[in-house]
Amino acid sequence: MAKLNKKIHIALILEDLYPDSSGVSRSIQMQIFELMRLGHKVTLLAPKLKTKLKTDYEIIELPSCWFFGLPTHTRILLQNRKIIENICNNYSFDVIHSQTDTGAFGLACKIAKKMNIPHVHTFHTNMAGAHLTAPINSFLGSIGYRAGALKAYLTNRKYELCKLDKKILKKESSIARFDWRSQAMMASSADAFSVPSKYMLKYIKAAGTNSKELSKHIPTGYSRSFKDIIDSKRNSIKDSEKSDKFRIVSVSRLVKEKRLDVVIEAFKKANIKNSELIIIGDGAESASLRQKAKAKNIIFTGHVKEQGEIVDYLLKSDVFILASYLFDNQPIVITEALAAGLPILYCDDRLDVGLNKDNSLLVGPTVDDLAKGMIKLAKTDKLQELREGTKTVFEELSPEKTALSYVDLYLEVLTRKEKFKN
Repeated sequence: MAKLNKKIHIALILEDLYPDSSGVSRSIQMQIFELMRLGHKVTLLAPKLKTKLKTDYEIIELPSCWFFGLPTHTRILLQNRKIIENICNNYSFDVIHSQTDTGAFGLACKIAKKMNIPHVHTFHTNMAGAHLTAPINSFLGSIGYRAGALKAYLTNRKYELCKLDKKILKKESSIARFDWRSQAMMASSADAFSVPSKYMLKYIKAAGTNSKELSKHIPTGYSRSFKDIIDSKRNSIKDSEKSDKFRIVSVSRLVKEKRLDVVIEAFKKANIKNSELIIIGDGAESASLRQKAKAKNIIFTGHVKEQGEIVDYLLKSDVFILASYLFDNQPIVITEALAAGLPILYCDDRLDVGLNKDNSLLVGPTVDDLAKGMIKLAKTDKLQELREGTKTVFEELSPEKTALSYVDLYLEVLTRKEKFKN
């Protein structure tokens, strides 16, 4: 890994309400802390909140709007000449790093151009993954996303697009290939890009990114603050709240892509004695899922904002379940669950970060498959074996490794622009 002799000033920009509204927000919290721990300066550009946050780093609050159909935690950053001029006249960044694909990406492009600094982008969302479960809404989303990607490519192109690698994308549908191409357009409009999962990096590159462009697989590490909460609560919960119930927990947005209806059906089919299913989160499918569940041992908590409360639920549970299929990138809840010592039951074999046969159980995507997985994990010997395997997360997904990988990427793009010379 390259060494950087001069500390750098990084601007991170996102559109999710910060800090506790989403996995992307929580991953950025970790990134900020680790970059500052390494001695770098970080400024966050994020939607303005009603309450001003007290932090050790500066937050530039930006005007934003919400449209029907967006997740409740997501906004679209507004951008005009006045906003861009105000930022560029009052700040001097070395690199700007966008973390969401709409207004944040466009604003980052414009700031990077005006300041003559590199623009790095991280893809957190698999645009092609929603068509199996929400075909109409995802089709409309694909058209809107392509419009934004095309605009970015035509006005900020850094690299020429190449032909699709049809061999790699052969199993993808036509609309999915359309989405991967859109993300390749967006990637080609930045100086460099990163992705938490290996498969998404592979697919975006196959969709036509130029081989000359810098790209990197950078998994999201666990949060030290989250681990500190786990460590502080672990013994007290074990001593005072022991339970003989077999608890399965899910933490996610309640949307079709997460397939929680399948989780509920599988839980009922498994019919494990003295068991509970805890569903944490809120979203458009909340009412229909509650109607489908109708059981005393299926508990909906609604949105849980505080990390300490999420930790409580994780530590009181036995298994974490993720039923999304061909959709997720690297869900940060997987990292958080593993850090809490929870084995994972999942069905998407493309998920390649943190999960292995020693800490998780991979099954097929059907109700029957997931039900059989639940029954298998209810056996104490198998469960304990996987619990021991969760400890590998602390080495594989070290937060310092994540930050150092980002710094290395920043150094590469800065070197290309000859801003820093060794």
